[in-house]
Amino acid sequence: MEKNIFSKIASKFYNKSLKLINTLSNDTDLKKLINNSEIVSFDIFDTVILRKVFEPVDIFTIVENLYNDEHKKLDIDFKNIRGNAEAEATKILAELNGTQSIGLDEIYAHIQKTQNLDSKVINILKALEIEIELKFCVKNEYMHSFYQYCIDNGKKVIFTSDMYLPEYVIKKILYDNGYTKFHKLFLSSVIRKSKSKGGLYPHILKDLSCKPSKLLHIGDYYFADVINAMKEGIKPYYYKKTSEYALSHHSFKRLRQLYPSKLSIEESIYFATIINKTFTQRDNNNENIWYDFGYVYCGIIYFGLTRWLTSQVLHQEIEHIFFLARDGYIMHKAYSLMNQGAKTPVSKYMYASRRAINIPTIYNGIDEYSIKVLCHFVPNLSVANYLDRVDIDATKHIKKIKEVGFFDQNHIIDTVNDKDKLAKLFHLLVDDVCSIAAVERENLLTYLNQIGFMDAKKVAIVDIGWQGTIQNSLNKLMLLENNEIDINGYYLGTFQTALKFAEKGFPMSGYMCNFSEPKNNFQVLSGGVHMLEFIFSAPHGSVIKFDKKNDEVIAIFEPNDFSNNKLDTINEFQKGAMDFISDFMAIERDYKKINIAPETAIKPISRLLKTPTYSESVNFGNLKHSEYVGANSHESYFAKSPDPLKMFLNPIKFKQTYSKSLWKAGFRKRYMRYILPENIYCYFRKH
Repeated sequence: MEKNIFSKIASKFYNKSLKLINTLSNDTDLKKLINNSEIVSFDIFDTVILRKVFEPVDIFTIVENLYNDEHKKLDIDFKNIRGNAEAEATKILAELNGTQSIGLDEIYAHIQKTQNLDSKVINILKALEIEIELKFCVKNEYMHSFYQYCIDNGKKVIFTSDMYLPEYVIKKILYDNGYTKFHKLFLSSVIRKSKSKGGLYPHILKDLSCKPSKLLHIGDYYFADVINAMKEGIKPYYYKKTSEYALSHHSFKRLRQLYPSKLSIEESIYFATIINKTFTQRDNNNENIWYDFGYVYCGIIYFGLTRWLTSQVLHQEIEHIFFLARDGYIMHKAYSLMNQGAKTPVSKYMYASRRAINIPTIYNGIDEYSIKVLCHFVPNLSVANYLDRVDIDATKHIKKIKEVGFFDQNHIIDTVNDKDKLAKLFHLLVDDVCSIAAVERENLLTYLNQIGFMDAKKVAIVDIGWQGTIQNSLNKLMLLENNEIDINGYYLGTFQTALKFAEKGFPMSGYMCNFSEPKNNFQVLSGGVHMLEFIFSAPHGSVIKFDKKNDEVIAIFEPNDFSNNKLDTINEFQKGAMDFISDFMAIERDYKKINIAPETAIKPISRLLKTPTYSESVNFGNLKHSEYVGANSHESYFAKSPDPLKMFLNPIKFKQTYSKSLWKAGFRKRYMRYILPENIYCYFRKH
């Protein structure tokens, strides 16, 4: 007993010593190690081959799901039984004949014996597992580049794996993923010796008649691929498993913590998809923060929203879908991509804005709703700016401007009293407003006819959402024209303020929240409106109005408020998001249609909005949001002070700058992380 304990302590000390030696001597330049080796051994799973699920055992859940879909539902907990079967069967056979590793047939024989399952069921499950493994294995592009480097430089390549799958399956996985040239495959289930038990390496050295110092082994499991390789004198290279490497990054670790410890299959596929794309490389030379932002944070929102929208419009038998500019630009692209070849309602991208749709609804006087449209507050706009919004020249109405109490047309609207005066001014200018609105209304109706909006009896408009004002204005416009069109609104989310329009009988629905419910989702959306509107950007300016040109009506745009850098940023993250959708759709083809719950889709952006890293607070904080586009625009940084030194020296200035920042958590991380860490800030806020 004492001897056994001493042996375990000595073994543990020996392994830790080897780990320290490897850490101190390990050359991180893999190509240099390859150059100094004659034979290069690659581990397979989690090294050169990745799976499209976060945990390997999730493959068993997919097998169970597909079996239950196609056959009689299993009355056993297959995932856990299959997960435990390999170790149980290996232990039994090891005690019988010293076997270190077993194959798939023996695993399923053990399941059949212990669960008393029919041979037909066992064969179907086993065949399904092989089928799913073949479909759910994908090449690690980063490690494949080193494999190709070996081939190009005449190195002898072998593959070494502790794996239960049959040899023909492993070879097919390798071939299907571009690993077509190699000297030999050493598979534990065939040789009956494993890396983890230490028996496979001596077998390889003997089989190849190779000196240990001439062999380089690359793998992800530290004990089996590094410690045990070093024990035999083999040079190891540790390639940390992608999921472990991802978790070593603060941003990903925080994101993973937002999800349950046991992920759903949809969540597992999502995590595997983003990890396999963004965490395989071990250098930052090719890092693209905006592409990765789109792939990790935006793609899942676009995908989930589009899948939900498609289901909704099919269920409601919508005839035509109109994606409203500018937020609907990327939504339309996602809808078109995800529904290629499908029998779904015809969709179009419709130019629209609050200004372009709301003003034409002013008819026969100015009511309370019209005043809200005309006096929509934007900081730093003058009386002249507000009049210019509706094409009224302030210089022609100086008398009326002074009559309501303004000194001149350059007065900046700021106080409640200013807003009251502005409302009185528009009432005095009612004839001008209604005349301009009538012209715009005629042009807007012509445009709607051009795009086929008036051709259907049941249409859908799709927008980012919040208040539902455009849907209300379109309904008002149809009422003025005695045109009965059932307009259904579909949004990322709707707030409580939209309820008054729903109560009028206007059908509207939000993917992430409806009329500010559920509260958790609403808080994320309402606290991140500017970030979300940035995510749903379009590469053109806001629509001012519609005008006649030759024989058609065209949209008139305000100057694009995007700099070239900002436009490049938008194009890059939207490309990342669309690539995510394509990759996710490819997985669907190998599995089945995936629906993303709103709670699943919102968590990544919630992590960024609430707990950004310092680099995120800088990169995203430097972005600008235009509150109102064009000549009268008011731009604000997400989380940046134009003059940090003055801000820090003046507490009042600091408070003002913080209150005006559009992204408070980003501002705190950027400027207050040492003064007031986020966990302390959250504590005081709660108490």
